[in-house]
Amino acid sequence: MKKVLLINDDGPDSPGLRALIEPLSCLGELLVVVPEEAVGGRGKSITLLKPVEVRELALERPVNARFYVSTGTPADCFLIGLELLGGKPDLLVSGINMGPNLGIEDLLHSGTLGAAIQASLHGVPAIAASYGIGTGLPKPTPEQLKRDLALAADLVAKLASLVLEEGMPEGVDIISVNVPVGADRAKVMITELMREAFWSAVGEREGRFFMRPWAKRAWDGPAGTDAKALKEGYISITPVRLEVRCEKEAVEAFLARSRVIVA
Repeated sequence: MKKVLLINDDGPDSPGLRALIEPLSCLGELLVVVPEEAVGGRGKSITLLKPVEVRELALERPVNARFYVSTGTPADCFLIGLELLGGKPDLLVSGINMGPNLGIEDLLHSGTLGAAIQASLHGVPAIAASYGIGTGLPKPTPEQLKRDLALAADLVAKLASLVLEEGMPEGVDIISVNVPVGADRAKVMITELMREAFWSAVGEREGRFFMRPWAKRAWDGPAGTDAKALKEGYISITPVRLEVRCEKEAVEAFLARSRVIVA
């Protein structure tokens, strides 16, 4: 039986998380490990200098799943999941985040994507899913919210089933999905991460700032990017490969020219 680990950064009561539990539980053994409260913006940070406490919660509906909350971060939750499972899961699913995760900026600070990065570092394929509500985006009605999350959960479950059956596409570590308000199954775009920064520090009063997206630039992005797709009402599917290039030869030549290092 396949093993699926489900994590989020919005906490155990998030409607995005709850939308995923039942469809993912149909794919195999499901383990849910999430922070006990919303901890967005933590990226791949892990808890140091103090223990992370974990407790099991009962699920309201009988499904093939175990549900735990922790005092840690999403990345902590992945590491804890390895211990609770007694090994690696076949797939990590993170989300559905209640807010979009776009571009390289969100890749590096999102807790939703932080869990996916942690999984990828352990050789576990990962899907991260996010719902496009928040600053500069349409506000759904309660009925639309329920419909959109159901659509997103169905899409994620189908992607998860495909990955469990065939593995990840070659060269892809993480599949990041962003679903807009009023999502249409016929409007799907394969995208790349936007490179431009869009977060700013916004002063509320002297000595006090809030970090806000899209506060000092128009809500948009270059053609072909996840931000542009979401702005135009498309479901964005972004393949991500974790690769940090080390240009040793270029640095060696640079240091030789500047005589920083003398052989």
